[in-house]
Amino acid sequence: LIVLGDLNDGPGLDEYEHLFGRSSLEIITGEGQETALTLFDPHAHGALTQRIGAIHTTARFYIRDKKRYMQALLDYILISPDLMARRPVWRIWHPFDDPGCWDNRDLREALLAASDHFPVTLDLEL
Repeated sequence: LIVLGDLNDGPGLDEYEHLFGRSSLEIITGEGQETALTLFDPHAHGALTQRIGAIHTTARFYIRDKKRYMQALLDYILISPDLMARRPVWRIWHPFDDPGCWDNRDLREALLAASDHFPVTLDLEL
């Protein structure tokens, strides 16, 4: 099973978290629950288990009144345990965090111009 997309949510980012006691990301991954299926994304796992320090980000938004960018982890590729055996490799194509994206000027400029979100990919051995 693969679940992917922009969840527009993460720990501490959703006002509805107070209603359900956890974010939609925590519900989908099964984090902190007794469940038959747990889905995994290393970036989501880091965000859910790490309280202090740097985290990966997949989106950046310009906040006009503060004249700054805010970065967030919103985009995920979550996979079931059986796919973890296929040696998955995730990549966030963030030009400021991925040297391969930064070093390619055309790619860097295209990523910055295309969207306020950066692509997330997953390579699996099939």
